[in-house]
Amino acid sequence: MVKKVTKNYHVIPKHNLTQEELLLEKFTTFLITLSLLFLSSYGHSATLADVYELALTNDPQLKIDEATFNANKEIKNKAMAGLLPKLSLRAGTTWNENKNTESNAALFTDTQGSNSNYYSANLIQPIFRVDTWFQFSQGKALGDAAEAKFALSQQETIIRISNVYFNLLKAKKNLEVARLEEQSIKKQRDRTKRLYEEGVSSKSEFQEAQAFYDLAKVSKIASEGQLEFAREAMISIIGDAPDIKDLNDDFPVSKPDPIEQDQWAELALGNSFTLKASKLNAKAAKKNSQAKLASHFPDIDLVASITQNNSRGIVGFNPATNPPVTYGPNGVEQTRYSLEFNWPIITGGLLHAERREAKALAEQADQQELLAERLVIRDVKTKFTSVLTNLANVNARKASLKSSNFALKATMVGYEENTRNIVDLLNAEKNYFSAQRDLIAAKYDYIISTLELKLASGILSPADIYEISGFLDS
Repeated sequence: MVKKVTKNYHVIPKHNLTQEELLLEKFTTFLITLSLLFLSSYGHSATLADVYELALTNDPQLKIDEATFNANKEIKNKAMAGLLPKLSLRAGTTWNENKNTESNAALFTDTQGSNSNYYSANLIQPIFRVDTWFQFSQGKALGDAAEAKFALSQQETIIRISNVYFNLLKAKKNLEVARLEEQSIKKQRDRTKRLYEEGVSSKSEFQEAQAFYDLAKVSKIASEGQLEFAREAMISIIGDAPDIKDLNDDFPVSKPDPIEQDQWAELALGNSFTLKASKLNAKAAKKNSQAKLASHFPDIDLVASITQNNSRGIVGFNPATNPPVTYGPNGVEQTRYSLEFNWPIITGGLLHAERREAKALAEQADQQELLAERLVIRDVKTKFTSVLTNLANVNARKASLKSSNFALKATMVGYEENTRNIVDLLNAEKNYFSAQRDLIAAKYDYIISTLELKLASGILSPADIYEISGFLDS
């Protein structure tokens, strides 16, 4: 199972930092920057594992998925609340004052006043609520489905990082090849130009060489653009695009293990997080249907409450005629225990409509589970075929590069002996550099297809990242 990200993210507001803390933070930032410059000056490069570890803390998509998981896993706790006791407290105080105003304004008024306060505690413990039990089971299934979806998102992060890493690496290598191609064709163009100026070769040969050189420059410009696009793709995930390492020649390009397609399908049926989430969603929908059916049953709750009322008052208070007369404090305490029975008989058809709706949604979830199973099997078989195709493509591209190299050498000899013309030579060079680019793409496509096969079968893990990183140039 993919390692779960459980890091807590906490940012200290700048305005809450002391002057000493701000100075320390600036000094720390300076040291980090200096260290990065030091490493860069010595050719320090990041591996696939380095980029993956950066993504664990910097990838916005992974953080979104983690936050979604943290929110969805509370569904079970919310459903559990319906089975647990509920305690509520209330308190209040009230002042009342009544005045009898006489017509003679010189006399004071008679005043009657009182003050009362109360507090109460109310405890409710569900005793018989069948629908709530099914809702709890539904919440548990949804919580487990959220965990499966988050595990899938972590696997997808591995694929996303691997794609941007090898796309950047492919763009970098393609640019290197494009520059070599431009330099090589430029030499032929310059040589043909010199021979033309000396009257040894024709103008058409020079023009042909110039056309090939112009196309090589266009190819280099396009490769520079592709490199910039690949850099931006990595920046969007980890916030940076460091220099990265290439695979060495020891990286194995072999058939998938196990070798049988049906064995991969069996792995997918037992390990695919997509299928697990679909099954759990179907289970949750079934529990919801049962809960709606149980909503026709009566509910029984145990209710306990205690209430305390106190009052104190003043009667006939008129400072000009009589002293105040007080009463109280008076208090009344009431304690009540009861079993409350509630049975919805007629609800205007609401419960029946909700029951039919939940049943239809449960059927929908069952069909979605069946569809997910078929799609998972189709996906894993497709990915298996893709691995075999890319494996054959790598071997074919290796042979093609070797053949194009031999063809280039033979054409160069023929050109020197005047049995081949400049177009033949330039085409041979172009085919040779094209074969290099094709081999680079085939190798990286093979790696991505093997990771996607493991993703489809549900067995992809960070260990695959570290295994590939072990074959990167040091």
